[in-house]
Amino acid sequence: MRVSEPTMIGLSERSHAKLKRLKEDGHFREMADAYRFGIALALAQSVDPPEISAGTVFSVATIDPDQSLKNAIQMLMGDKLHGLPVYRMAERLADWGVQELAAQADKGDIDFVTIFDQLKAASTA
Repeated sequence: MRVSEPTMIGLSERSHAKLKRLKEDGHFREMADAYRFGIALALAQSVDPPEISAGTVFSVATIDPDQSLKNAIQMLMGDKLHGLPVYRMAERLADWGVQELAAQADKGDIDFVTIFDQLKAASTA
């Protein structure tokens, strides 16, 4: 059975506000960049994110024009998708990742070097 993918994706209302703040405070040039980074962060940490109630923020074509995120989610999450459209999982991953990034930003600044070092250590463990 083929799963119908959405053409628009987003975040929870709470995370959307945090995503805007990440851009406004200069942590990311564009909200779409923070959204994508949130997805990558959640994937790298093998997060199985909870269900969310997401509003629409972006078109899928804006966030994933070459479907590289879709392919990465399918490859890394596989059976954890449980028939859920990949881009609905992307919303959950982004929501989790934006929450994590905002928590770091609330403490002062996002330490990207430490994030990358932690992810590198986790991938070699």
